[in-house]
Amino acid sequence: MIRRLSALLLLATAAAGQNPPPQTFEELSTLAQKAYESNRPDEAAELYSRAVQLRPDWTEGWWAIGMIDYERDRYPECRDALNHMVELDSSAAPGWSLLGLCEFRTKQYDAAFQHLKKAHMLVLPGQPGGPLHDMADYHLSMLLTQQGAFEVAQEIFLRVARRVHSNPDMMFAAGLPSLRMPILPSVVTAEQHDVVAMAGKTFWDLATQEPEVAEADFKALVSKYPKFPNVHYFYGTYLAARHPDDCAAEFQKELTITPDSAPARVQLALRYTIEDKLPEAVKLAREAVALSPDSVGPQLALAKALRTQGDNSGALTAYQAAERLDPVTPSIRLYLVNVYRALGRVEDMRHENSEYQRLKAEQSNWP
Repeated sequence: MIRRLSALLLLATAAAGQNPPPQTFEELSTLAQKAYESNRPDEAAELYSRAVQLRPDWTEGWWAIGMIDYERDRYPECRDALNHMVELDSSAAPGWSLLGLCEFRTKQYDAAFQHLKKAHMLVLPGQPGGPLHDMADYHLSMLLTQQGAFEVAQEIFLRVARRVHSNPDMMFAAGLPSLRMPILPSVVTAEQHDVVAMAGKTFWDLATQEPEVAEADFKALVSKYPKFPNVHYFYGTYLAARHPDDCAAEFQKELTITPDSAPARVQLALRYTIEDKLPEAVKLAREAVALSPDSVGPQLALAKALRTQGDNSGALTAYQAAERLDPVTPSIRLYLVNVYRALGRVEDMRHENSEYQRLKAEQSNWP
């Protein structure tokens, strides 16, 4: 009996010697890839983890671990792996995208915003970003909406819509910035769901369908929800771009529903400036500044009306206020260049032009 057990142990030892466990980086990385391709994620994750312990600077390994964890809904683990990846390669847009998506899932919204924005900035317009980039931009738009940056959110949603064409969740989420609702889709109430869905469809059709389809959507939205805040504002912004002579009436209707609306006043001020109704434009812009002193739009509308009126000194004060509120948007610096030129302040003009060129280069891929 003892001899038989000894023989079995010797056979087992010999068998183990014939197939030793993988030890080298090359062995581990090769087996990890095969396991992943064979749909054995647990085995692949364990092998990739052992491989990056041997070679911590293996970017592809950290990316693979992050992908496997994301696919298994292990978002904290995915986040930690992707942090290693972007430390090794800060130019990898997919790494920043997946990191931001993980942080969105763990409700680390500030970090998610910064990393999704970084990913967006790394993918140049016209460059194929693929489904991961589309998903990252979708989540970035939701976070911009939550922050109240509605116009920027809409611009990114517009690009996503034109690339994706059809996605019900994305379409629904696009309704929120259209109605200027600073919330995430997950907290939309049952009472708000239909109007948000209609606004989202309208926005999506505006981006992807013939103009007649979007026009019909707008009319249906205004007809069904004439009293819902910012429905008339949304329609007014559409008309301002395509039928400008008709837009003022919609912004005036918005003010009857939302009397303290600074955005509606801003839009009316801009329209009245174009129509040379300058006293009305200045009055509305000043009201908007008083209602929303921390917003850039009212200051820019006031500056434009005052400059058109010939009051360059007053316009400069408003532009400077806008620059303090938003020191990174290049166009504000260009406005300052022009008003300094008009005032004959050459050194200030040169300084702002230098800042404009710097910020333009830094923000080249930001709406």
